[in-house]
Amino acid sequence: MVFFCEENYYYQQNDCEDRSVLFAFLVRHLLRLDVVLVDYPGHIATAVHFNENLPGTAIMHNGRRYVICDPTYIGASIGTEMPGFATEDQTVIPIK
Repeated sequence: MVFFCEENYYYQQNDCEDRSVLFAFLVRHLLRLDVVLVDYPGHIATAVHFNENLPGTAIMHNGRRYVICDPTYIGASIGTEMPGFATEDQTVIPIK
């Protein structure tokens, strides 16, 4: 079960799905950038389509480059995948 965005602030703990959904909501509504969820086996992260070409790990979806931005990888830079998931298969989940 994934929290609604507001529930992340109510409960003391959340997980990768909760943080990714909240992060995607904030990026879409505050920065007006396109975001997708990236579903790895056992983990979910986000990827953002920036208006400029930023370095780092990225995925292609519908002809657009999305840079990995994982809100659960504490201290990681934009474009850095969490160790252990970089070699895993991934599924892109578009957000509408």
